Amino acid sequence: MRRKYRINWFNAILVAFAAYFSYLIIGQQVELFIAKRSAEVAQAQFEQARQVNRALQEEKARLSNLQYIEKLAREDLGLVKPGEIPYIPMEK
Repeated sequence: MRRKYRINWFNAILVAFAAYFSYLIIGQQVELFIAKRSAEVAQAQFEQARQVNRALQEEKARLSNLQYIEKLAREDLGLVKPGEIPYIPMEK
């Protein structure tokens, strides 16, 4: 005698619900991971911007010092005071 195969609808619906909720949970975990990575990248960019800002603030403070401004003018721009003779080394 052959057994007749019957679908147990309760178990089928239970499996369908479990699959659906698993799909939702996995989707939310993926979105959470992406959001967490975005937050980490934004935090790294923020820290880098903070360091740049700190360096610019220090440069601004140095630019209020007349000796530093003179040093920059002499070294970077090649400026001289009136009456001085500029020295330009010859390259070989």
